[in-house]
Amino acid sequence: MTEFDFQIFWAGVDTSDETFLDRLFEAGCDDATVYFKDGYLCLDFSREAVSAESAVISSIKDIERSGISGSIERVEPEDLASLSEIANRVGVTRSALQKYARGVSKVGKDFPRPVQNIAAPRRELFSTFEVMNWMLSKRRAEIQSHSVELFGVIAKINQALVVTKAQIDDDVGRIIAKLSARDPVERKHA
Repeated sequence: MTEFDFQIFWAGVDTSDETFLDRLFEAGCDDATVYFKDGYLCLDFSREAVSAESAVISSIKDIERSGISGSIERVEPEDLASLSEIANRVGVTRSALQKYARGVSKVGKDFPRPVQNIAAPRRELFSTFEVMNWMLSKRRAEIQSHSVELFGVIAKINQALVVTKAQIDDDVGRIIAKLSARDPVERKHA
């Protein structure tokens, strides 16, 4: 068993019911600290489990079992991060990661590409999971395997949460159907 630390952000929770903390505890969330952050009810878990996936999914199931209404928005720490944030997470310098990312080092030729850019000032976001795996393969840092596993699981669970929410949006469903259709989408020529 390994202990995994992560946070679940939960929206739309009715906290006027004074029993909601007791209900969470009774549902199995006795290994979480509960607090408010940026309009969300957050549960900061330290959960022992055989895998990161088991830890996060069992926590979500425990929240659902409490019967308290609301929707789980995301799990953190978020996989997408700046090189500075990833450097802090893995215990290396930001300049070392920047050197790899810019291809200044021979070792960095195959460094993971940014997943997303945030405009003005340009800020690149990388997958922590991909960078950690790269660093392990190149022996550039000592990273606990359960940390790498946790970031990979969080990335997939957050994607699943987005897909789950999208399934109830008719416009998104229509666009998904168009994107996944085998026939080419009709195009109007000017």
